Amino acid sequence: MQILMITAPSVSLLEPFAGGTEAFVVRLANALVKKGHRIDVLCHSASEDNLFNTIKLEESPYRLCDAVTSEEDAQQLYQAAQLGLADLSRYDVVHFHSYFTAMYDFSVFQERQNIITLHTPPSPRLTALHQLHSARSDDIYVSVSSRLATEWQPLINNEIHVIHNGITLPDDDVLTQRKNQLLWVGRICEDKDVTTAIECARAIDMRLIIAGPIINQDYFDHRVAPQLSDTIQYAGHLEQGELSSLYLTSKALLNTAKWNEPFGLTTLEALSYGTPVIGFTTSLPPELRIPPYTQTLPSPDIAHLRNAIETVDTLDPLSCRKVASLFSLDATVTEYEKRYLDVIG
Repeated sequence: MQILMITAPSVSLLEPFAGGTEAFVVRLANALVKKGHRIDVLCHSASEDNLFNTIKLEESPYRLCDAVTSEEDAQQLYQAAQLGLADLSRYDVVHFHSYFTAMYDFSVFQERQNIITLHTPPSPRLTALHQLHSARSDDIYVSVSSRLATEWQPLINNEIHVIHNGITLPDDDVLTQRKNQLLWVGRICEDKDVTTAIECARAIDMRLIIAGPIINQDYFDHRVAPQLSDTIQYAGHLEQGELSSLYLTSKALLNTAKWNEPFGLTTLEALSYGTPVIGFTTSLPPELRIPPYTQTLPSPDIAHLRNAIETVDTLDPLSCRKVASLFSLDATVTEYEKRYLDVIG
């Protein structure tokens, strides 16, 4: 099949990835190519090492901003319009991973059935978008977890299929000597709640390494930076190879997000390197609650946290890797291929 995967005109698929969605799109596209499909990905930029082809929508050479619309937003609207006017007849399937509303508004002009993967919980803007889009299209909707599907289903007309994000097990040795440290990985903003991870690490007197992009600079400057020390360290926004080293050497990954995590690719990444995960019901969707390898705390209670750490010390890294293998990228690809065939008919 020839497949067009769509993110948004401004999305970078270069490492270090901005988040789990970007990392997953790259992995899925590459895996589909390995299965024999021809994949184009619409985005702003991607590594030349990828197996897929990158398509970039050009900006207008003229300034488009006015009293209402910024230049950046106007240029993205101009780029989205190009999608609506483009000849996409060569593609068997068009697969959306976009948060940018205009991409869907202009896609209607193509008059074709598409695949849409929902990667994030409903927000007022996204709810309005997909309520309208599902009412005027027969696009096939996919959610990355059952919890996310349950959140979205009452809001849109179309049936939602669940396809979990998958992962390929790394070749690295998972038996590397673990350090007496905890790891936290994610976007640094209030919803991801790294400050709770800091409180937990301090309460049990353990070192904590923090990695991820700073999304909310004010939050970082006033809530995170003042707490950094020799034992609470910010490692920066890291590429996958650097993250792998931290997964391999950390005792456990803390996942403290206070929003309902749509899926949790960092949880799978940690498990794939033999690293257990400790989190909350918000940060671990039901599919990823697999005790004792992923442990769900009722709250940031210190007694429960200490018990979780004691359990972590008894776990075999190879068993953690077996849990990660339950969510293989091969299985994910197979499920998407089924949905693609539904479109082709």
